[in-house]
Amino acid sequence: MAGGALKYRHLNRKSSHRQALLRNLVTSLITHESIKTTWPKAKEAQRLAEKLITLGKKNTNASRARAESIFFEPLKHLPTLFTTLRQRYLNRPGGYTRVLRIEPLNRNNDQAPSAILELVDGPRDMRFVMTAKTLVRERAGEGGIREITARNVAKVTRFREDGEEELERTVRRLETMRGLGKEGKENDEEEDEGEEEDDDDGEDKRQEREPWEPFPRMRQRAREKEDQKRQWTEREKRERKMKRDPDTGRRTYQG
Repeated sequence: MAGGALKYRHLNRKSSHRQALLRNLVTSLITHESIKTTWPKAKEAQRLAEKLITLGKKNTNASRARAESIFFEPLKHLPTLFTTLRQRYLNRPGGYTRVLRIEPLNRNNDQAPSAILELVDGPRDMRFVMTAKTLVRERAGEGGIREITARNVAKVTRFREDGEEELERTVRRLETMRGLGKEGKENDEEEDEGEEEDDDDGEDKRQEREPWEPFPRMRQRAREKEDQKRQWTEREKRERKMKRDPDTGRRTYQG
């Protein structure tokens, strides 16, 4: 209707394509519990994911039939929805997913706004890990724990089973990794003595303790450079130019 409020994002797709896209995103979310996509797609997929988890909590014949119509492979994903996720969110009134803005993925060099869509209170809950890292940093400082950090701790542990104990275990593990725990203090004393003897050995130890992992895009560029330098055979060159016809499904040479 002209002049009316937009009820949902069309995503520049027709209805059937849009529904298939959202079903794919929600299926990936249930499988991996965290996905990266563009901001508009994440917000639209979030609405469908919230409804789907609500169907899982109801656990009736009608809700099972409705959930089965959403999944492309219902036999594979329905058990996860009606067992694992249902038990996790049984006492949570809502807000089963979270959308976090991130830097543009830059897949097509369009700088589209990107986001992470994740399930809360799960093993890949990013806010839970970020809160644990904040606690490690503030405990090591002199200012103590801030009020906003205390509120975040209450949020991430309120509906999580054994949330406070799990958060404390995560904090201790991070403190050990950063050398702030009991084991870390002993290692720091040994490293300080070793640095006085030989500084070069200390730098090598720090590099071994904290290896640097390149970003996926950098690894992809490195592979592309290797492919450019590689001497391709005639058969490999021909295979790289073979493309599948969308109408017939056959692979044809397009040189």
